[in-house]
Amino acid sequence: MSKHAIIIIKNSKNEFLQYYDARWESFLFLNCKLINDFESEVVKEVSNKLHIPENEISCNFKMDKVHTKYSESAKIEKEYHHYFYNVNIKNIPNIMNSKEFSIDGVEYKWYSMENLESDERIKKVNSDIVGFVKDIDK
Repeated sequence: MSKHAIIIIKNSKNEFLQYYDARWESFLFLNCKLINDFESEVVKEVSNKLHIPENEISCNFKMDKVHTKYSESAKIEKEYHHYFYNVNIKNIPNIMNSKEFSIDGVEYKWYSMENLESDERIKKVNSDIVGFVKDIDK
């Protein structure tokens, strides 16, 4: 079973950071595979992807969930163990203040919960994760 962190980053407008994943052909929450030291791995992933010093990143475990979903990349049903983390960034870089931006060739975009729930592609491939995040965010 794959263990993955779902990384929840919100801005001051109550929007969630998403990145475009070409394999899934959709915007998704940042995520990473987990091996040993989960919180450390989440901080390193955010630091590496967004070029933010690790000491400016904090994360807070919210919940975990085991569930089965269709993997767009593997083209099969897979069982996942997702660990959900709220991530706070002390000093958000200016580039991240734009609605859409790119870092190292990766497209990022801020989505409101309403946008996440109404986007047809996101609904098709990631509505389960969006629903879990909505429950956490209450």
